[in-house]
Amino acid sequence: MNRGERDAGGLPQGWRHVATGIAWIVGLVGFYLLLKYAVPYFLPFVLAFCIAVLIDPTVDGLEDRLRMPRGWAVAVTLVFFFGLALGLVLFGVGAVVIQVGQLAAELPSHYDDIVTVMEGLIERVTAAVRGLPADFVDTVESTLQSGLQSFYLGLQAVLRALVKGLAGLPSAFLVVAVALVATFFISRDKVLIRDFLLSLLPSGYRDTVARVNRDVVRSAVGLVKAQLTLVGITLVITMTGLLILGVKYAWIVGLVAGLLDVLPIVGPATVLVPWAAYCLIDGNAALGVGLLVLVSGITVFRQFMEPRVIGERIGLHPLLTLVALYLGIRLLGVAGLVVGPLVAIVIKAVIKSGAVPPRPHAPRRRERSTGPPAPPGDRAGGGSVEA
Repeated sequence: MNRGERDAGGLPQGWRHVATGIAWIVGLVGFYLLLKYAVPYFLPFVLAFCIAVLIDPTVDGLEDRLRMPRGWAVAVTLVFFFGLALGLVLFGVGAVVIQVGQLAAELPSHYDDIVTVMEGLIERVTAAVRGLPADFVDTVESTLQSGLQSFYLGLQAVLRALVKGLAGLPSAFLVVAVALVATFFISRDKVLIRDFLLSLLPSGYRDTVARVNRDVVRSAVGLVKAQLTLVGITLVITMTGLLILGVKYAWIVGLVAGLLDVLPIVGPATVLVPWAAYCLIDGNAALGVGLLVLVSGITVFRQFMEPRVIGERIGLHPLLTLVALYLGIRLLGVAGLVVGPLVAIVIKAVIKSGAVPPRPHAPRRRERSTGPPAPPGDRAGGGSVEA
């Protein structure tokens, strides 16, 4: 084997590609294990890093244009955005609390109405199938009773989830507080932290890692903005649709249904479809059909716009974005909605940086001539040379 077929470390080109593939597999498996087991313990710092990346353009603008010290620029930016977010949360929570109080006062009567409707439906179905074979009637009755029992269990699960969510508020406040403090230090000392991490790498890899980091951060910011854009538009569509339909608790239902859009498997349909079914059974066909139309519109919008918006924001083809979303959800569940495109971003940035060497092309073989043989005088080395 000649010298040109070996890399700088003395490995043959074929073995070099095998080693690169193994390194990729080990890296992806390690990244998956890190996300699954380690990230929950470092959640405030992961959140702080994401916030620092999002506010970095604003901080740089204050530092460059207003000549503001970076520490003050970070503090002003955090106070502004945190105050804005807190105001929106308080406004939304205030509206939701008012409607929750009204709903809690009327919930017993609504619960009795739901039970009455369900029991009446069971009686009508049972009466309709009474003339059929006994085994079939027993099967229908047991199925309906099982469905009613599942409905009761579902209501209990929702109440338990609400209580658990309220019990977890102190931990959430602690995570937010630690994340805000960590965001300040990460953003203020961005250059120091970056230079320290790069100094841990061999000198030959620093430029490549820096390029990959820039591409990944730029695309990650685009990914977060894309998700916020989709959730915000879905939230507005849901609340607007409920207000048009004249729903009494449009704020609370719209907020819950809109935020459920973050969950790809759950989504707003989890709230709106059972509600529409109840309205149709109860005789309120106009509201039931309106809710189904609203769910259909939200679903079409999400399925059509998600790959397109995310792909444009992070620079990936919509098909590749769709593949990344699907694989991420299948492997990691809800977290895969973010992790899947993020892994695709990292792979794209690594390939773009030149860290993965291109596969060498095999030399082409000369094609044999299929025509008649050349005359003896025209063959190389034969015949006479013209004067």
